[in-house]
Amino acid sequence: MPTPIRAIAIMGATATGKSALAMSLALEFGGEIVSMDSRQVYRGFDVGTGKVSRDERERVPHHLIDVADPDQWWSAGRHAGLAEQAMHEIAARGRVPFLVGGTGLYFRALFGGLIEVVIPADELARIRAGFDGHETRALYGHLLHEDPARARELSVNDRVRITRALELLNYTGVRPSELYARQREAVDDVLYLKLVLSMPREKLRERIAERTRALFAAGWPAEVERLLASGVSSEAPAANGLGYRALARNVESGVDPVSCLDEVVQETQQYAKRQETFFRSEKDAVWIDVSEPGWEVGVEARVGAFLGDARCRHRAQ
Repeated sequence: MPTPIRAIAIMGATATGKSALAMSLALEFGGEIVSMDSRQVYRGFDVGTGKVSRDERERVPHHLIDVADPDQWWSAGRHAGLAEQAMHEIAARGRVPFLVGGTGLYFRALFGGLIEVVIPADELARIRAGFDGHETRALYGHLLHEDPARARELSVNDRVRITRALELLNYTGVRPSELYARQREAVDDVLYLKLVLSMPREKLRERIAERTRALFAAGWPAEVERLLASGVSSEAPAANGLGYRALARNVESGVDPVSCLDEVVQETQQYAKRQETFFRSEKDAVWIDVSEPGWEVGVEARVGAFLGDARCRHRAQ
C-alpha cells in the first residue's frame, strides 16, 4: 500500500491570519498552497477577497485561485475534487499540500462530509421557477422550517445558498444538513493535520474592523466600480461574497461606496461567528489561539512532527 499523502489544513474565521501562516509554513517545509476560499476562485475579485499578491504566488505556488469567471456557479463538490487533484500533483513533486481558507463547506466536502448532487437541467428549472417572486427572507423562513440546522449556517440574505439548499430538498426529499452529514467513501491515501486559528471574540471583532478598513483603503470600492463597469452583474455568483453586494448597491445607486463601511464590518463579524460555529463541529481539529504569545512556534513544531521524515527531505531540497 502506498504511503499516504500528508496534508495540512489551515482553517478559521476571516482575519485570523490563515494566509500569512500558510506562507510561512510552506516556505519552511517545502509546500504549495491550495486555496479553500469560495470567493478567491473568481477572476477580478481580488482586493475584497484578500488574495495574496503576485509576488507571494511566485514565492510559493498557489492553486484554485482565479479559476472561474464571475458569472460561473462554483460548488463545494467541484472544488473538493479539484483540491484532491492538486494535492496528489503537489505530493508527486515531493512537496507538501497546505489547504487554506475559511469556507467550511469546502473543507467538509474535501474531508468526506458532503455528497455532490447533480440536478437535471429541466428539473432544476422547474424547481427554481417556484422561487420566482419570493423575497430572500421568505425563502429563508421556509428553509428554517424545513431544515433548521442548515438554515442556521446561512445568512438570511444569502439567496444563492438558501435556494441551493431548497433545490436539494425539493429534488432529493432529504434535508440538506443530512446530505452534508453523510460521509463519502473514505479517501485512504490522505492524512490531514487540521488546524483552526482563533482568538477571543472581542479581539477578532477588532481585527475584522481593522482589516475591513484596510481593504477599503487598498481600493476595494474602486475594484467594485471597475467590475460593474466591465459588465459584471451585481447578481453574479462572485458578487455574493462579503461586502461586494453592499458596495455594488451603493455604486449602482450613486451613493458614495465608502458609506457602507460599517455595514460591511458588521456583516463580516456576523459571518466570522458562523465560521467558528461551523468549524467547532470538525472532528480531530486542533484549535490555535493566535493571540497567545509564541503560538507560531508551537504550530511549527506540530507540523514538523506530523510530517515526520518528510520534514528532513523537504529542507534538504
